[in-house]
Amino acid sequence: MSQPSSTQFTGNPHAIRLSASLLDRRGGECEDFAAVKARPQLWPRVFEKRRYAPWETFPLGLVMDVLNAVEFEAARIDEALTRTLTRARNTVHPGVAAWVRHACHTYLETAESLAAVLSAEGVELRPERNPRIVQGGRSVTETRSLTVWGRWYGSPDGTVVEFRRMRLRRPLGSADTPSAQAMAYVAAVGKQVADPSELYSVIPVPVRPVPVPRRVRVVEVGLTTGTDRVLLDSTDMEEIRSAYASNVRPVTVRLLAGGGRTPGQDCAECKARASCGALAHAPGLLGLDDRGTHRRTWSITTSRYYQVCPAQAHLRELRLPGDGETSPAAERGRNVHSWLEAAHDRGRPCTPADLPEADADDCGIADGLMEREEYRQARPYLLRHLAVCPLRGPGEISEVRPEPKIAVYDEQADVVVLAHPDLLRRVDGRLVYREQKTSAVPRGITAENALEMVPQLALAVCLIAAGVFGDTAGLVELEQLTPVSAEVLTFDAADPATVSAARKVVLDRVRPWHRDVAFRATPGPWCRFCPVSRWCPDASGAPAHAVDDLAFDPLTGELLASPGRPDSRVEAIAAALAEPEPDDEPPF
Repeated sequence: MSQPSSTQFTGNPHAIRLSASLLDRRGGECEDFAAVKARPQLWPRVFEKRRYAPWETFPLGLVMDVLNAVEFEAARIDEALTRTLTRARNTVHPGVAAWVRHACHTYLETAESLAAVLSAEGVELRPERNPRIVQGGRSVTETRSLTVWGRWYGSPDGTVVEFRRMRLRRPLGSADTPSAQAMAYVAAVGKQVADPSELYSVIPVPVRPVPVPRRVRVVEVGLTTGTDRVLLDSTDMEEIRSAYASNVRPVTVRLLAGGGRTPGQDCAECKARASCGALAHAPGLLGLDDRGTHRRTWSITTSRYYQVCPAQAHLRELRLPGDGETSPAAERGRNVHSWLEAAHDRGRPCTPADLPEADADDCGIADGLMEREEYRQARPYLLRHLAVCPLRGPGEISEVRPEPKIAVYDEQADVVVLAHPDLLRRVDGRLVYREQKTSAVPRGITAENALEMVPQLALAVCLIAAGVFGDTAGLVELEQLTPVSAEVLTFDAADPATVSAARKVVLDRVRPWHRDVAFRATPGPWCRFCPVSRWCPDASGAPAHAVDDLAFDPLTGELLASPGRPDSRVEAIAAALAEPEPDDEPPF
């Protein structure tokens, strides 16, 4: 197989090691990243020494270490937890430690429940230390292997094999997904790795034969919710092989071929980054004078969480599961954004005909995006948008891009900067970058304080001034919508004073985060709305209405009013409360 396109590599492109979970990648993610990741003997021609975080970044790995001690060394759970957390190679944040403790107890309780169900059928399963792998190839240099990451169990006679995939939050899979079918295939035909430590370090991996199973189970365990889901329980080994051949193999062929480059979250760890023409480079974009601890990604969302509480930003960065549901205010904002994205994707202005009454037989764009009651809540904001729709003109509108994903590498800071404009367009050839904000009441954001209050505007100015979009001139707009008003503020990214102010805002936001290695909590009444506060030992129990006399909507949690002059931290709290809670389960 040839190397992925548009990369400069050395090594062996024919050694393939594919993890079944990599098959869960969503559409729109970088195809070349996955193709390169599956080739462990392929490296950039220009050597880069990888730097690692000085803190534990993989909470599931800690869970695995604890469970190994319990299941293979007969350690007591509390003893195993203490030993693992205190002897970890890197610092374990207190919030991570709290989640690991919860996850390990939850897993063992779920394991007892699964064992009880099988015991009623006369089946006993024992933990297996040695994972299974499927591998082959015509030579040592041309090998292919399929691996799965999780926990293995088998009956004493080897006739029943069970693989358990661990999910951070809750079970998500189904029997017909390629990843589940690949996991079943490894369980059905794979051999055991002779030495578990060689699974990801040796090619090919020495293995030992095992009895051919007569029953295969694939189970997902949610480590936060304590729930499990049996994705597959089959005695038809031929059907497992057939499903792999017909459903999984075509997906793996496409994944390994690569060919599509989409800069984004993956860029920080991608081996192709240095030679990827799709990733924009802007040295000095963030204004930092050092390279920090290691290569990371940063966005205004990261900044917002960090400004509220560094511990919250850290736990979210590690993708620990949040608690609670997305607020009505966040749902409203998401619905407004999704409607505008769909409407602007048509390339023509929004009109009153696009927004029929919520009880109409046909609500047009909204019917494919949201429920009628959600549309009823969003419609007043959308009606106000009509007067300031960016596709109305004046001027010739071209290159309309709703909700594009922007990734830029600042090599001076060793940070991949992510941005997500609500709309990019050109007006008479000039770039215009628009951000849109909804709020129940005016937030007191003016032309004088907008860069500070809405720092994504400052980042937008810096991106344009750095030439990320091809030229260094353009406008940045803020569209503010309430149920009764609409206003657009405009900033010239070619104006030196504007650029200077924007750079100061961005530097002030990123510098504390870039230098932090402890991510200590700053507890307060806002902890009530923090989705990861259940893992934080320092979380405050103070009621939310006590936040510096701020006025919150008791039903939605939305910040309605604040005394005195607008404050950037208050605005960060308000924005964090209105941010939809992501349900972004890592593909492990």
